[in-house]
Amino acid sequence: MRAMLESSWDENTMGIIPSGPEQAAAAAADAVASAMAENHNVVLIDLRLPSYDISEGPKFYDIMAASDFCSFLSDRLRDRNLIRKSLVLCRNEKERLEIERVRSQRDDQGEAIQDVIDNRDDDSSADNDLWEETGNEEIDDFRAKLMDSWDAPVVDADKTKDSASASKPQLSAPKVMSKRVSGKTQSSHRLWSMIGNVEITSNGPDMFDQVVAAVDENAILSTTTSEPEDALIILSPYDTTDVIAMRRTLARYGQTRTIIIVNHRMEKLPTELHSAQLVYGILPLIARSRSKQDGNDSGLKAVVMKRFPSEWSLYVDVYGDGFVEANKLAGSDKDFPSPDSIAMAVQKHIEKLK
Repeated sequence: MRAMLESSWDENTMGIIPSGPEQAAAAAADAVASAMAENHNVVLIDLRLPSYDISEGPKFYDIMAASDFCSFLSDRLRDRNLIRKSLVLCRNEKERLEIERVRSQRDDQGEAIQDVIDNRDDDSSADNDLWEETGNEEIDDFRAKLMDSWDAPVVDADKTKDSASASKPQLSAPKVMSKRVSGKTQSSHRLWSMIGNVEITSNGPDMFDQVVAAVDENAILSTTTSEPEDALIILSPYDTTDVIAMRRTLARYGQTRTIIIVNHRMEKLPTELHSAQLVYGILPLIARSRSKQDGNDSGLKAVVMKRFPSEWSLYVDVYGDGFVEANKLAGSDKDFPSPDSIAMAVQKHIEKLK
């Protein structure tokens, strides 16, 4: 998917292509800066790319790509003098230790670790490619409903697997892999977890108190050091523990600090996020025709994108000659437009070309 979309991307109208964590952070930082200029201090970022999406599961979700995105985002905002230092919060101590372990390896082994990553077996290439398709069996309902509505239908599951396999050698993994984010030099941010190493043992009435107590010990800005923290970046909250932790953190800092929530997958947003603004979102889609036997032949390509202060936009490439803006979409300030509205807009654009 990444290679196909890059061939159609127009940076003049669509901005920086988020081909890796550093590029994605640069694109998102522009939108965050615009929102902060209009006094939005609680903002949402939603990258519907498998390697950043915790709901895709461990086969596709790459905690290092996601955490590196947060690190680069913090760097960008500090470079613009929008923050002094951020506290990047992952969900739990297990995630934090894994991130620190890999970053420590980067420091100790330098370029050698990058060589290992670049030469990993092709069977794991989906983890390398931040744009890799997950296949029809695992694609989310949002994409499936959209693509089933288009004239250029998606191939069946078996053909999708064959096409993905055939095209893998031609998909180049992003070379950035964020190796420059080290474990020893993090001047723009401090990495921690929302609940520390506390094990939440109850799903009953005591759970709320356990999570709140853990958050009060861990999700706290350090303001008395020579580099005081004045912003929080929260990565991939989605389950009940995360929701409680989010509510506690927002109650403490929601009115006074910059809070950036990256790729939440909470089913229902807590009331504390009623004023939050989704400032950067991207959803890439590709529909392949059943008549195409070669996995490299693609059909219609589309990208749904939000870049604050602009409204939701739909970019479509029907014939492989580059994305054009097809329409503005009526989306909310916290979530993507509905699958039906996107599908209708794509179909309307196709009909205009006939």
